[in-house]
Amino acid sequence: MDETFSSIDFVTQCLTDQKRTFKFQEAIQKVVRPDDVVLDSGTGSAILALMAARAGAKKVIAVEYDPFIAKIAVQNIVRNGYEDVIDIVVGDVRNTHFPDGTKFDVVIMEMLTTGMIDEFQVWTMNHLHRKGYVDDKTRFLPLRQDTYIAPVFADYTNYGFDMRMVRHVWDPHALIETKPLAESALLNSISFDSTNPLEFKTELTFAVTEDGTINSVYLTSNTILADGLEVGDTSALNAPVVFPLKSDVAVSKGDTVKVSVRYQFGGGFRNFHAGIKVV
Repeated sequence: MDETFSSIDFVTQCLTDQKRTFKFQEAIQKVVRPDDVVLDSGTGSAILALMAARAGAKKVIAVEYDPFIAKIAVQNIVRNGYEDVIDIVVGDVRNTHFPDGTKFDVVIMEMLTTGMIDEFQVWTMNHLHRKGYVDDKTRFLPLRQDTYIAPVFADYTNYGFDMRMVRHVWDPHALIETKPLAESALLNSISFDSTNPLEFKTELTFAVTEDGTINSVYLTSNTILADGLEVGDTSALNAPVVFPLKSDVAVSKGDTVKVSVRYQFGGGFRNFHAGIKVV
């Protein structure tokens, strides 16, 4: 891998997202117990692995796909004196094999995106369950992600051009205005303490709340880290997403519309499909 180009910029963005990172720190302090063996998947800067070690973990296995970022993580671990506790493994956790008999007490995995559309957390968790590296005694951080969807009108005009495309609405840089035309509804709820099918498909019915034109769906996610601890969108986590529909649908207040959605977890927006019709 060419070390002049990597995803280190996003690793830094995650590190500087204090809302996200403090929430994970609080959850780690609540979940990790002395003498735990912890897996930190997609460790990045190693910040969450370091927090787990500081919380008393006996051993932390931190896996990172990018070799350049992994070297930076090792440097951070050594500088903070945790090289005897944290081991870095370079690889893809979707198919990483650990020594026979490996069983993790805690799994920390912040490979999260809205709706789990872009990231491979579902794939990775399924692998851990299939290989027996986790069981019903394993504590998962996060526990679950809930995603909601609403039909909306979105104004895609940017700089005088119609830029109709998938938009991540990172606050405060949204550059797009949306108008909800129905109340949001739960799209899916993904629990990480069990395996999940990779293919998702559903139809949802909405009551239109005012006259207008539906040209998009609006996706938001909320992550339940541990009992009593959750986090929504932050500057580096779970940005709301506006997804344009192929056809605009004019609606009136009181109409009923049906929204169909299908995609593969981790398959990216190229494999995300949404449609709407008045029923």
